[in-house]
Amino acid sequence: ECVTAQTWDKKFDTFSERIHKGLWTKDGKQLCTSWQREEGCNVPRHDAHHFCSGCGATTHGAQKCPRAERANTADTVQS
Repeated sequence: ECVTAQTWDKKFDTFSERIHKGLWTKDGKQLCTSWQREEGCNVPRHDAHHFCSGCGATTHGAQKCPRAERANTADTVQS
C-alpha cells in the first residue's frame, strides 16, 4: 500500500494511491496499470481509467509524466 500525500520532490499533492496491487485515484476511480507503462494500453474500452497516476493527465501514463523522478544518468560504478 502506498498512501503518500506528496510527490517525491514535495512540490505536488499525489493524485493516486496503490491499494491491494491496484492503482486508485484519491476519489475512488480505478486506474489502468498498463496505461502507466512505457508502451501504454492497447485496450480501448474497459473499466479502468486512462489517467496518469502521477498527475492525472489523460495524455500520458506515469512513465512519461513530467512530475516523475528521473533516474540518475551519472555512472555510479566505481573501480
